[in-house]
Amino acid sequence: MKSFNEQVLRAWNEWEATTGAEANNPDDFVAWAMENKKLLPHIQDIRRLLRKQVTSALRQASRMDDGGFSYRAKQCVTIGENGLQLRLWFDTDNGGTPNLRQKAVRQRRDGIASDVYRAVCDVEHMTKKFPGESQLNFLTDFSEDCAERRAADLLDRDKDDEAAA
Repeated sequence: MKSFNEQVLRAWNEWEATTGAEANNPDDFVAWAMENKKLLPHIQDIRRLLRKQVTSALRQASRMDDGGFSYRAKQCVTIGENGLQLRLWFDTDNGGTPNLRQKAVRQRRDGIASDVYRAVCDVEHMTKKFPGESQLNFLTDFSEDCAERRAADLLDRDKDDEAAA
């Protein structure tokens, strides 16, 4: 069986001969190749694309708590099983075991801590690199940021309630 690259090049050469153009657009080639069944995506590619779209939708799913703030409706946890890393998703209202929920929270915190650490290092570097300029600050206490976002959620809930009335 020919490699994918060989299949692409053979189809491209056929398409170039068909168009007679001196330069060609790959988007036009892909449309022609698919219509003529010269080039089709591998099932793994389709699965990978769909998985990415599904996880994006799950990541963006949110609900409103009775207290008036939004939260993620679905959570992800990475676990190791038989030497493989699996990403499992569960519903925050009725899914996941206590162990999975705790792992998800811990993994989320670890990810945030990594992002904060990277930001602190970036700020320290820029401050050293440009010592004559005003110093950059990066506060690692996010309590006020959380309070501001909670207030914004509550304000949005109140606006929604007023609009519904």
